[in-house]
Amino acid sequence: MPEERVTIEQVAELLDVNLTPPLDPSDVQALHKALPGYQAMVDDTASLVLGHNETLRLSPEVMADLNQGLAEVKRLEPIEYLLDELQQSVYHQRLQATSRCMEGLYKSSRRIREFKNAYPEIRSQAQYLFDFLKAFRPGPKRDKPSNGTGNG
Repeated sequence: MPEERVTIEQVAELLDVNLTPPLDPSDVQALHKALPGYQAMVDDTASLVLGHNETLRLSPEVMADLNQGLAEVKRLEPIEYLLDELQQSVYHQRLQATSRCMEGLYKSSRRIREFKNAYPEIRSQAQYLFDFLKAFRPGPKRDKPSNGTGNG
């Protein structure tokens, strides 16, 4: 029986969040950025605006921006922190799995090289592995030997 995978839609539903498409970079840039301590300022300003509503005559949308906006921030922040922590954990697990794969490639390569004289056919069959590792070898690139016509 195939393993059922949890979908992103199911996770969104579990966390009671909307799954929306990513914003365009220009849309993100147009958003008002949070200032340090803004949440306390929203609380205080909402009280001030409510207390002086007849004088200030701000539209009901302003109170909604303050009250409903802050409620949404307070609802989403813990979910965001939880997902950040989960993403970090999954990322590190994936890095460890990748490291194990790479270690397997390096060990296989070393072992095949040890047997290159006794079993040259294995070495030739594994040429793709050596080409791959050579292309991505860590460290500085070695200069090719000059043919004696170089300037220096």
